[in-house]
Amino acid sequence: MANFFRQQASGNGPIDERYVMERRYNSARMNLLLAMILTFINIVMTMLGTGTYFLFSIFVPYYVVDMGWFLCGKYPAEYYAEFGEMEFLPDSFLITMVVIAAVVLVLYLLAWVFSKKHVGWMIFALVFFAIDTLAMILIYLDAGIDAGVIVDLVFHIWVFVYLILGVQANAKLKKLPPEEEEPVTPEPAENE
Repeated sequence: MANFFRQQASGNGPIDERYVMERRYNSARMNLLLAMILTFINIVMTMLGTGTYFLFSIFVPYYVVDMGWFLCGKYPAEYYAEFGEMEFLPDSFLITMVVIAAVVLVLYLLAWVFSKKHVGWMIFALVFFAIDTLAMILIYLDAGIDAGVIVDLVFHIWVFVYLILGVQANAKLKKLPPEEEEPVTPEPAENE
């Protein structure tokens, strides 16, 4: 591996495929982590009433908290003006929605932590994110599509592609021959 860095520093030599695949896999893991962090921030900002939303996030956990917030009447009164008289659900419903979102995020967190050593967790995250993306598309198709939805979908596709590339990179890594270790040449002993 040290030889690879020397070759790359000088601009000569082939790119080490193992290194590229490891970087691709780690990049997929980092995209997953970033999406989890931004989802958590989105949920907190919803509960603080900031009205701010990061696009690079996981849809379902945010959506269930947002719906709980809405159905429990936690948004400002002017938000409900177009809906007329509404009977709000008890706070226990909101707590249930927050717990559901937390469970989903914990599953993603477990996938991120354990995917470092086991690709099965990355595959789990990929399938879980595919379901999340499908749920987002179905809900937006029902609610209506605008420019914000399209941008949100683009970011979802971004994460989805990175997860796919990560799984593919791991499969290629397993097919590569074991990494050769460079022989260590002992330094000559100094004569006293």
